[in-house]
Amino acid sequence: FGILSIPIFFFLARQFSSRIAIPCALSLAFMTYHISLSQDARSYTFLMFLGMVSLFFFMKHLHTQDRAYLFLIAISSAILFYTSYSSILFIIFSQMLWFYRTSRNQKPFPSVLILNGLILLFCLPWIIFLMSYYKGQPFTDLRNIPEPISLLNVLYGIIHDWLPLTPLIVISIVLLILFVFFTINRRNAIVLLSIIIAPVVGLHLYCRLFNITHFVTSRYFICFLPLFFIILFLSLDSIEAKVNKLKNLKIFFLILILASNLVILPLYYRAEKQDYRGLVTYLKTQLRNGDKVIVGNVPYIGVMLHYFGILPTERHYIIPARIVSKGEIEHIIDIVYQNIRFSIIYSKSHWFEYLKDGSRLWIVADKENAKMIMDRMPCTLKGYFDGSFMNMVRFPSDVSLYLFLWDPSSPDEKGIEMPID
Repeated sequence: FGILSIPIFFFLARQFSSRIAIPCALSLAFMTYHISLSQDARSYTFLMFLGMVSLFFFMKHLHTQDRAYLFLIAISSAILFYTSYSSILFIIFSQMLWFYRTSRNQKPFPSVLILNGLILLFCLPWIIFLMSYYKGQPFTDLRNIPEPISLLNVLYGIIHDWLPLTPLIVISIVLLILFVFFTINRRNAIVLLSIIIAPVVGLHLYCRLFNITHFVTSRYFICFLPLFFIILFLSLDSIEAKVNKLKNLKIFFLILILASNLVILPLYYRAEKQDYRGLVTYLKTQLRNGDKVIVGNVPYIGVMLHYFGILPTERHYIIPARIVSKGEIEHIIDIVYQNIRFSIIYSKSHWFEYLKDGSRLWIVADKENAKMIMDRMPCTLKGYFDGSFMNMVRFPSDVSLYLFLWDPSSPDEKGIEMPID
């Protein structure tokens, strides 16, 4: 769906202005962030594709007042809902387009009722299923480390991921501001800006109100990416129309976007995203009875169990936990793989106790902790597993893995020599 998104983006952009259709489509085609998501076995590019389909039919309805398009919008919205709950923000806030004015004399109220009635009808089976079978059950994995949600941090993260270089970020923020002042129709400009800003603010307020702490990434707002580019190029088009000397701004900005992405594309294709498969493959040949594998986060235990071929018995992996000291919990699971018994463990600091009892430890660390281990602990670096272009909280994030061995019985154990920059 990453490839299919390019032509549909062209046709969607044409609904706003034929002059921005090609720049918008080219911006998406060479966007490293978009390419990365399209190569993941996840739903994000499918969501963006469906979001653009929904917006396309929405604009067609606004231009023609043909109510047949309402059925197609509702179908697209329902598929979005069934695909991911993150699309709920898009389904709600995209309806601000009812305030968008075209050349026709619009009477939106009956259409609003018809569209939302159809969406509710199509989504009702799943809503009934949830209410019947998920009473009192969490919808998310509660073992994720909670993080407070900062509005400015989320806004910056979205723009940072969608535009890879600082100059582009600054220019884009300026263009978003200037859009209201240079466009002929300020009402429509405010509507479009509200559609991409209101979901972020709304999610922030919702999380603050219900005391929800969780990391928020630009992927949750992927359906709004096309509108973001449309607004930028509409802003440039408006400036060109009012300032006669600036007739090639869209081309200049497009060149900046393409150049910035073409710089990092070769780096992306040479890098891995997060090589837990390689890590586990290496450990399978090195583990001994009684070994302990220390990881840096609870969810990583489930990832390693997956590559060891151990499937969850329920919706999520159940990782046993115990209180080891005041304010600290240790997660530990014992595994038998090919008659070798070992443990995978996560704790903030209690794992240091295993350094004292003569245990043989494998320590899986990220780059920051790997530097600390290299400087302060007599551990041997046994493996490096590239993850320099992962789409985590930011894109790109370096989540490379460094595997250290602590073996008191073999103090002269040799490892690999490599700098950790």
